[in-house]
Amino acid sequence: MKAAETRDTFPGPLRELVETVLANQIDPLLKVHGGGVTLVDVTADGEVLLEYEGACRGCTMKSITYALGIRQKLMPLPGVTKVTVDGVRLSDAAIRRAEQFYEGYSPWVGPRPQ
Repeated sequence: MKAAETRDTFPGPLRELVETVLANQIDPLLKVHGGGVTLVDVTADGEVLLEYEGACRGCTMKSITYALGIRQKLMPLPGVTKVTVDGVRLSDAAIRRAEQFYEGYSPWVGPRPQ
């Protein structure tokens, strides 16, 4: 899904909260590596749709960045039901394995979600 394409956009507090977390906790670290993530949409059912930009698009670690960083920061937000990044396809089992392997390690700015 391209940034210009959107679904049923859900404006309001959830979108603003997602934008704040992206701007303050996720983007600063991705930009250090020449990459970033764009918010494509927040749907009425709470799905957050994102798209990698810059160096993140071709990075071999983008699935780990999604599973251990982006997803961990956004899923605890009230109202978020799903986080999807275009080009990243991981099963729930793969996400659990990555979380177990990297348990206790968090490269992200701010407190680790509980």
